[in-house]
This record gives sequence, structure tokens and C-alpha cells, in this order.
Amino acid sequence: MKRLCLLVVILALAAMLMAADTVAVLSASKGKVNLERNKQDLKFKKGELLQDQDILRTKAESFAAYKFIDASSMIKLFSNSVVTISATAQSGKLAKKVSVDRGSVLASVKSGTGAFTVHTPTTVASVKGTEFMTRVDAEGISMFTVTDGEVEIQIKSTGEILSASKGKTAIISPKGEHVVRDSSPEDINAIEQAELEANQTTAPSTIRIPVKDEAGNTKYIEITY
Repeated sequence: MKRLCLLVVILALAAMLMAADTVAVLSASKGKVNLERNKQDLKFKKGELLQDQDILRTKAESFAAYKFIDASSMIKLFSNSVVTISATAQSGKLAKKVSVDRGSVLASVKSGTGAFTVHTPTTVASVKGTEFMTRVDAEGISMFTVTDGEVEIQIKSTGEILSASKGKTAIISPKGEHVVRDSSPEDINAIEQAELEANQTTAPSTIRIPVKDEAGNTKYIEITY
């Protein structure tokens, strides 16, 4: 019952924030990270509210992470990555979209929390509840390494749909050539592997979000999950 009430509060808060175009919260950053909004670079800090179509860029030896406001998923960007953040309200839930232009991104997604897709230049990956790495290299090759659950991948140029489950890696070339094989240790580097292991031992997280009431006063709501 307590968990159900928390979910109701989260969804209500998400609806309030979506009205102001807020879709996510920046939960961590390290090194050189840029936040772009409406073609302008912004100064930011941990806890920054992220809006629909914000772009995050990480440089060499840098890192960033954000959580969608419905507490459904965590997205982590590794070095030299570019991601566009997007979400829309659908049937009382958030339909979330992560567009990876290049680099490596870890997505941890809870089931039953609305649609979640990861887009690369050549593919669209859909999940319900899972954990997986997405990588787009300089040649435009997309690679999905699934560490939990299952990912359905559609190749944009052909419409063909692939499926990769836990322990599998799907590789798709810009021309639509593809293979799904057993994952190997080389598919995930040491830094990424450390983040995967940290996900399994991390204590509950708290998001502290400012919300303005009808009088324009700012109040803070904390959500732990």
C-alpha cells in the first residue's frame, strides 16, 4: 500500500512538472559535461531540472547521470557521449525517449512505468524493464549489450526487428547488417562494468524537487525510491 501511494505521488508530481517541460533531474556529473537547451550552453549543478529536448554532452574522462521525474529509470552517460532527453505524458504515464548520437549510455529501466525507447541514428530499441548498454561508434555502428531483461530493436532502414535478451549483444551497421551474439567481456569496458556493479549495490535514491504553488512560492518535495 505504501509503495502504491508513493507511485501515485510520483505520477502526480510528474504531471505537474511536465506542464513546465521538466522531464528529468541531473543526479550526477563529473569532469567536463555540457548542458545545451535551445542551442545555448547552460551552467548547471547536481539536482538541475532537465527539460524536454535538452542535450547532454560528456568529454573525455567525464560522466553524467540523470533520472526521469517518474522515478522509473536511470540514464548514465560515459566519456565522449551525446544524448538528447525527451519525454511526453501518455495515459497518465511518461513515455520516455533517449536519443544517443554517439558514445556509451547505460539505461536501467523499471517495468510498468510507461514506454521507454532508446534511439540511435539507425535503430530504435524498446524495453519494458531491463538494464542495457547502448554504444554508437564513430562509424555509426550501434551496439546493445543486455545485462538484464530483454530489448527489442527495430532497424530503421528495413523495419526488421531483432530481440536481445540477458547475456546477448546486438550489433547493427549503418547499412542494416546485423548480428546478435553472446556478450563478451570486451563489450563493456572496466569503467562501465564498475557502474553496472554499483547499480546492484546502490542504496535507495532521493530526488529533491522544487515546485511552485499557485502563489508563486517554491516548496520542495523529496521522493525516495
